[in-house]
Amino acid sequence: MGAPDETPVGSIDAQRPAPHPQTLLVTITGRINRADALPFAERVIDELVANRASLVICDVRGLVRPDAAAVDAICRIRVAARRFGARLRLRNASIDLVQLLDLMGLCDVLTVSAESGFQA
Repeated sequence: MGAPDETPVGSIDAQRPAPHPQTLLVTITGRINRADALPFAERVIDELVANRASLVICDVRGLVRPDAAAVDAICRIRVAARRFGARLRLRNASIDLVQLLDLMGLCDVLTVSAESGFQA
């Protein structure tokens, strides 16, 4: 009998970094399941409307075992950002996520960086 899966459930946090009022910083952590994709995008839409951001930086450093569900969530966030005239940039992407995005043909569509520094 194996131990229960200790992987944290996916979560999202959105905030405006103080020195960059036109930027919305979205942090995704844990393991994303299919049911998370739409609520995550809706949360970003709510924050975009409230903050009128022109750039969404999505920090995915805490994303656990990225898969198609995580990519779905990221793509929904990108669509939501574009709908409100904002750009999306992924920050702190793991090599696994970058390879998955590349395999799915999305590296040309998404701006992805492995850097940890804040750049608006």
